[in-house]
Amino acid sequence: MNIIKGGVTSPKGFLASGVKAGIKKSGRADLALIYSEVPAMAAAAFTTNRFQASPVKVSKAHLKAKEHQAIVVNSGNANCANGRIGDLDALKMTEFIGKALLLDKREVLVASTGIIGVYLPLEKIETAVPELVGELSETGGLRFAEAIMTTDTVKKELAVQIRLGKATITIGGACKGVGMIYPQMNTARHATMLCFLTTDAAIAKKALGESLEEAIGDSFNMISVDGDMSTNDSCFIMANALAKNKKINGKGADYRKFTEALKFVTGELAKKLARDGEGATKFIEIYVTGAKDKTGAKAIARKISTSNLLKCAVCGEDPNWGRIVAAAGSSGVGFDPDKVDVYLGSLKALSNGMSVKGLDKDKAHRLFTKKDVHIKVDLKSGSHKATAWTCDFSKEYVAINSEYST
Repeated sequence: MNIIKGGVTSPKGFLASGVKAGIKKSGRADLALIYSEVPAMAAAAFTTNRFQASPVKVSKAHLKAKEHQAIVVNSGNANCANGRIGDLDALKMTEFIGKALLLDKREVLVASTGIIGVYLPLEKIETAVPELVGELSETGGLRFAEAIMTTDTVKKELAVQIRLGKATITIGGACKGVGMIYPQMNTARHATMLCFLTTDAAIAKKALGESLEEAIGDSFNMISVDGDMSTNDSCFIMANALAKNKKINGKGADYRKFTEALKFVTGELAKKLARDGEGATKFIEIYVTGAKDKTGAKAIARKISTSNLLKCAVCGEDPNWGRIVAAAGSSGVGFDPDKVDVYLGSLKALSNGMSVKGLDKDKAHRLFTKKDVHIKVDLKSGSHKATAWTCDFSKEYVAINSEYST
């Protein structure tokens, strides 16, 4: 697998754009579009929050179509809790793009991100559509990645290539989200985490959905910034078959190779989200091993990643590992506390459930002064493991979210 420069327009046949529609008060780009030049297979995963935004509802309905060619996204407005008006507005966004690109509206998916409970300025969006479509290009991936941002400080994109037989397959992606981040997305029932993935692989719709579900389980569903699940979380993938590989229909060797590449892309994008968490000064990786099952390992890793006390300690460079064991113990997962080891980086702080005598506190403190903080919890109760990613809580996070809507 090779990492290449680019994002959503790296695979063959994908164009993208991003423009200023006037949705954001800042005047920055806020309307984006991905377009496949040929019909594509599509799959997606959405938030499991019961309060689902209108674009989530519309996209879930449109995914029932056989093929898709476009995804339209606005930032600065979540279009959530706007009732029937919001649903119609999200639908109209797909109609605007469908008309401009000569597509059926059901071939267009839609996403939104921003503040909840504010109606979309639909007239501004409609007015901007001709420019949005006119700006579509193979180099438009950067503009797309910029236009989907809310409180993000950097654009987040990635692309890789793999060989499947004689064909070269490309997978590209872009994502946003640094606040209200605690995704629990599900492909079966379907500010905010949004991810957009593209590939020129030939793959059946069912296999594409299963591959996406595998990838999300160990990536986006293992990150947290603040433990708050968004109403708009969405992850889309389109596959247009222009690489001309032998079509992936089942879970054979090509499926596994494609899925591993997709997991890499979603994993790296997930870490970019955690690193850029609102007000973050440090990136935290929590590795749980020795669990009885995968579900338990994930639950403990995620519980530790949402500990506000731990996140504050990391911000203050205080290696208070007691907060790690307290979070693990409150996860609801069964394990024997008298077997557990905890490591701060390479430094063992807890051994068989007992604090290590003579722990070098100065060294522990130095480990917490680094930009990347690594925590390991070994339950010594099985062979399963999981990794979660989060960031620290700083004063800046409080400042951002105390005045977000004003």
